Amino acid sequence: MKSTTIFASLLLASTTALLRPIHGFVYPETPFGATVWKPNTEVTISWSDDKVPPLLSTKPVFDIFLMTGADDHQKKLATIATNVQAGPGGVSSVKYHVPNVSPPGQIYFLMFQTKDNKATAWATRFTITDAAGNPGTLRPVIPAGGKINPGGNGSIVLAPVEFKPATFAAGATVHVASAGIPAIAAPAVAAPASGTLRKQQTQGKDNEESDIMTASVKTSSSSKTNIVKVTSAVLILAVGLTQALVV
Repeated sequence: MKSTTIFASLLLASTTALLRPIHGFVYPETPFGATVWKPNTEVTISWSDDKVPPLLSTKPVFDIFLMTGADDHQKKLATIATNVQAGPGGVSSVKYHVPNVSPPGQIYFLMFQTKDNKATAWATRFTITDAAGNPGTLRPVIPAGGKINPGGNGSIVLAPVEFKPATFAAGATVHVASAGIPAIAAPAVAAPASGTLRKQQTQGKDNEESDIMTASVKTSSSSKTNIVKVTSAVLILAVGLTQALVV
């Protein structure tokens, strides 16, 4: 599909394609739909002449942007190159150091735009992975009967991102994680029934008091036994002395 200068009324219609590039003055060669970029690697962005005015032979000057979002709500994430001059004596490619993004997926694309904003071209959506090279699962398409590709909202982040699919074990309690971090299933732990903890504490106190009382009884009984034994011994000694005196 080729187009000349893009007017506002044609912008929406021309950005609905997912599997092929949209071009107005340049034909994006790379990246394309099957392209996969990995953060912290250097990639090449290339284009050729669209053969439709403005021709590259006229040496148009343009900027290149990394984009995300839906067809009708596009968002610029970064300026890849500015004041690029194509055509004779110009260039047909640029190098780019891929940033860390979140989330990974096929939700990123490029926009080529002349400095006078009279011509615009798009490279189709392609994939940027996480730091480990995982492409994620996002690959938005135009819904059946629809005209707009909802795309996806990505962002550039400073720290490397690792994609981890959420896994949930049967019967587990799921704790919702913070934004951008998958939820992790945690084992369910039953909370004590109302009043149970207090009852247990009371029972523990009662047991302690019972132990103290038992010890007291044992001590008292032992003391009484010892007193009886001493008294008997004294009586025996007294009787013996009395008999001796009588004799």
